[in-house]
Amino acid sequence: MNIILLVVYIVVGYKYGKWTNFHQYYPTLLFFVSVDLLSQFLLFDFTLWGFSPLGKMDEWFHLNHTLIALSKMAIQYPVTIALFLGHVTQKLKNQFLLIVLWSGIYAANEWIAQYFGVLTYHHGWHFGWDIAFNFLMFFMLLLHYQKPLVAWILCIPIILGIWEIFNIPFSVLK
Repeated sequence: MNIILLVVYIVVGYKYGKWTNFHQYYPTLLFFVSVDLLSQFLLFDFTLWGFSPLGKMDEWFHLNHTLIALSKMAIQYPVTIALFLGHVTQKLKNQFLLIVLWSGIYAANEWIAQYFGVLTYHHGWHFGWDIAFNFLMFFMLLLHYQKPLVAWILCIPIILGIWEIFNIPFSVLK
């Protein structure tokens, strides 16, 4: 199922992505991947959500949580950035609607993945947190695109807030 989702992203990204301007989006893609890699690293022993393989194709590729997360970073995230930032306008109303749209797309993906058991929640994380996180994530991606330093600075209280809300013990750090 994970492979199928990635293929869907490839097809949609090829057809609708704004790839000619990708050099402008590339720093925001690196931000997106860097923050996800940081969360994967920091929460290695205390994951709030986990990915699992489902189906013959996933098994054939020997997918596990780490490989699924990395494949999302390599395929889903660049396509998301090309589609999301490729359709940003200067109008705040349109930016807000784009954030809502993409938060909804990610929420739908996650609901389907959770329904089929490809995505599991742990340590108090649930679908409601996914929805809020997606909205915050797309806001931060847009903010990074427009004001990168501000986005990096805001990541610190967001990470600390998540750490506090979910009572993540410092003992998970190696």
